[in-house]
Amino acid sequence: MIKVTERGEVENALYRYHSELASVILREVGDFSGRNIVEIGSGSGTFTLPLLEKLGANFDKFHCVDSYPGPYEYDKKILESKMIEKDKIVIHDVDAKEIDKILKDVDLVIGHEILCDLNLEQIREVMGSCFNVLRTGGLFIHSEFSPFALNESEKMLQIINEFSDEPISDTRWFSPTADELAGLSADAGFESIKVEYRKIPIKFLGEAAIEMVNRWKTKREFFDKYQEELEKVGIEYPMEQILYCRK
Repeated sequence: MIKVTERGEVENALYRYHSELASVILREVGDFSGRNIVEIGSGSGTFTLPLLEKLGANFDKFHCVDSYPGPYEYDKKILESKMIEKDKIVIHDVDAKEIDKILKDVDLVIGHEILCDLNLEQIREVMGSCFNVLRTGGLFIHSEFSPFALNESEKMLQIINEFSDEPISDTRWFSPTADELAGLSADAGFESIKVEYRKIPIKFLGEAAIEMVNRWKTKREFFDKYQEELEKVGIEYPMEQILYCRK
């Protein structure tokens, strides 16, 4: 279990978490020689940088895609400040639903925690765009938190989600279930569909939990109602449900 109690520990803990997630995903992919990779929902690069580290030099171009809506507009500048090998990395300020309008013949499309921000119709549009942008035989991989909380600390994450300062859409759920993800990907035309469940234990307590709430652009109303409970149980990430499928 990665336990985080201080604000200054948050960044390193998140890097460790997403580095392990990237390792899990790339182990499942196996011998991957993809040349052209797209990450949808790159945000400020929380998952992007650990993924790039695990990939090493095993790509020609890495496309970071995000529309940076509302309270997330500053995340693009944060991501740009973290990029070192900029000759191989391109940042696109575009909605994931429209990547097939600017890219083609992609070997891998990968995302983390983006579909939970979308409603059913938007998810269908994103998956359709991802399918279109891939070459035949290309991979689509997406990791999403399970919507099923197994303890009070995991439930706290769902409560925080209900107090988003500016929701991106009229989301009907905290996250799609694995069955929903698999069904939607099949509807989009994907094949060889598989879902893997992986728990990477991490828990935020004390000041670290408050820092995480602030990072998620949460209404002050949340603290008015739940700060005492937050201090008691903290925040724990639920199980990751990782979708793998092929065009």
